[in-house]
Amino acid sequence: MKRLLIITGLCLLVFVLLGEMAYANTGMHFLRIGRLWVNAEYDGAEGWGGQYAWPGGRVLFPEGGIRELWGGNVRKTGSLAGCKNWKAPNGEVFPFWTSGMYRTYDYDYKPYWVNQQNQTALMPVTQILYQRWPQPNVFVDGKNITPDGGDNFLNAHQGDFQHDKNTAVDPNLITERAIKSVWRYTMGVEFERWLYAYCTPKHQDYAIMNIKLTNNGKVFGLPGETPVLWPYTTEPTNWPYILTNQKIEGFWWSWFCNPWNSRSGRTYSISTDNDEVGEFVAPFASEGNDRRFYLYYDGDKPGDSVKDFGDPSKDERWIEILSPAWICQGALYAPKSAKDKTNDLSQPNCTTIKQERDYDLGRVVKTYKDQYEALFQPGVHWQLDTPHRDLASNITIPTGYTSFGPYDLEFGESIQIDYVIAVGGMSLEQCKYWGKRAWDSKYSAAVMDELEPVFKAGRDSVFKTLRMADWNINGTKAGGRSKYDVPDPPRPPANLWVAAEGPKIKVSWSDEPRNDPDFDTKVKDFAGYRVYRATGARDSSYYKVYEGTANEFLDANVAPGYQYFYYVVAYDDGSQNWQDPGVSLEGGRWYAWSGWAPTGCQPKTEAITDASKLEDIRVVPNPYSAAGKTYPGEMDKIVFTGLPGKCTIRIYTSSGNFVHKIEHTDGSANQDWDLRTEFNQYIVSDVYIYTVESDLGKHVDKFIVVR
Repeated sequence: MKRLLIITGLCLLVFVLLGEMAYANTGMHFLRIGRLWVNAEYDGAEGWGGQYAWPGGRVLFPEGGIRELWGGNVRKTGSLAGCKNWKAPNGEVFPFWTSGMYRTYDYDYKPYWVNQQNQTALMPVTQILYQRWPQPNVFVDGKNITPDGGDNFLNAHQGDFQHDKNTAVDPNLITERAIKSVWRYTMGVEFERWLYAYCTPKHQDYAIMNIKLTNNGKVFGLPGETPVLWPYTTEPTNWPYILTNQKIEGFWWSWFCNPWNSRSGRTYSISTDNDEVGEFVAPFASEGNDRRFYLYYDGDKPGDSVKDFGDPSKDERWIEILSPAWICQGALYAPKSAKDKTNDLSQPNCTTIKQERDYDLGRVVKTYKDQYEALFQPGVHWQLDTPHRDLASNITIPTGYTSFGPYDLEFGESIQIDYVIAVGGMSLEQCKYWGKRAWDSKYSAAVMDELEPVFKAGRDSVFKTLRMADWNINGTKAGGRSKYDVPDPPRPPANLWVAAEGPKIKVSWSDEPRNDPDFDTKVKDFAGYRVYRATGARDSSYYKVYEGTANEFLDANVAPGYQYFYYVVAYDDGSQNWQDPGVSLEGGRWYAWSGWAPTGCQPKTEAITDASKLEDIRVVPNPYSAAGKTYPGEMDKIVFTGLPGKCTIRIYTSSGNFVHKIEHTDGSANQDWDLRTEFNQYIVSDVYIYTVESDLGKHVDKFIVVR
């Protein structure tokens, strides 16, 4: 089977959303602390192309540069709740009632329960991001990049960007960061979820949703009123209706997910649409546990050509595997009933795969009965270990439904479910290695045959991750520690400074981890700091350049014209690691990380101060060829060298047409240019004339571009 590859500028990916372009409909918060990045959205329809990013930190740019995306593998997740014989506040009894949210929104149902025939939306209540410490400040060349770095970075870590600033620092939080979300299904069942993720190495590839579903009878709106659309923090006294005496019968709850493993990178690879594979698996079957999980991964669409591996007309320089992730999700704990909390291994009690939007509110209208009976059938399951195409070739965009029930909930009763998202697959280095081998061999059958088992090893890899999550929820832990608790590495520094000091780069950081004790044992176990560096792009491979107890490092192994990214972590002595005694743990890389901004730090050479040196101004490389990379990890770029500290550079075509103007003001001898015109278009092959004007005089020269 051919694997999907993407050509990149070493590792800079391009992300294009196919068809309709859309983003989050309500505010989001993010958990970006381990290798699996997840987000939570107020209205329960979560993700939009950026969900379940793995490995974290891979930056994908949609066409038009509207915003950054971070390599997600899922288009959307959503949920549906249903019940039978539900009595509305006006006295009408509905044989079936459903409430949920997925991709399309239909808030304008009024009156609220009178004459309703098809699915009602859920109502968001609130969402709060909790963290043990405030997000660290990161300064690059004196500028605090945190407010500007990444997709909604400041909002993701310090408050929601559409509503109130919903964040809280809780030094006793069981994980370093967590998100609490609350919304309500319209039959009067409230959803409360704690979303946990981890940076501890053994636990950094999964996230856990602790879900509590409570019959509290809170039904939004009054007859004839339009429901409130946005979250609130204080409930008005005149609503919602509270159905205090109603038993919720035949209650089901379903979580569903539409994978998008290989939808990224359309600009640099073609024929990649809709080739995700979904199936249901039972990873613990050998232990007598037949509980089903939804597994999805990148596949090959029938009939795809070798161009799945990239479009050579765009860029032939760098290539890598596009979608290495195998993602498995499902319940690690679900109760037998609201009264019997025994872990029921028969849950989920119904699993199926449907075409992407068959049960999407407002897209394909279904009655309550249609929805309930299609998704909530006790004991009816998708055939195990069977890709969706093998059973339903008409399903081109699979959505997997994992449904729990039926439960009867008396007023005030709850059920809780621990739901996991686990990931495994090829490393970044493997993706690059095999991508280049495939490219160099012109996708020979021999290389593809070698690659296939490497890619398919992701199946075993994700099952290994799943077992670690199962230990977290159901395993026996030292000291009787509770689920969700894992050994903790040291906290990050509160501040990171990265700045050019002439031809070197100084990296320094504040010293909070030194005196911060282990979270679980309260014993000090600090051992030192490590500094990691990447060259060219923030999502390149990082290598350790310093280890020790000081809190600064002067990096002399850098070169003018290149940009560098750094992160700093503290590590412990392993004495407080109660899972693997003696094994040292280092902190999460995404805290004190200069990669939150797209531009790195560059060493500075001394500017010229003598007019006689103007003749030494050069362009590097010259000629510039699109077939080669002088500055690995970066897209098209040349560097003007030997400049005055302050000058104006103007570029013209060979026929004298103006192309671009650059104001050089940073006091160094170097200035980058990305080969784009004033109108943000790449320049074509030509001989270009440039002028440099300063107080020292004027210099005129030329350079060549070969596309």
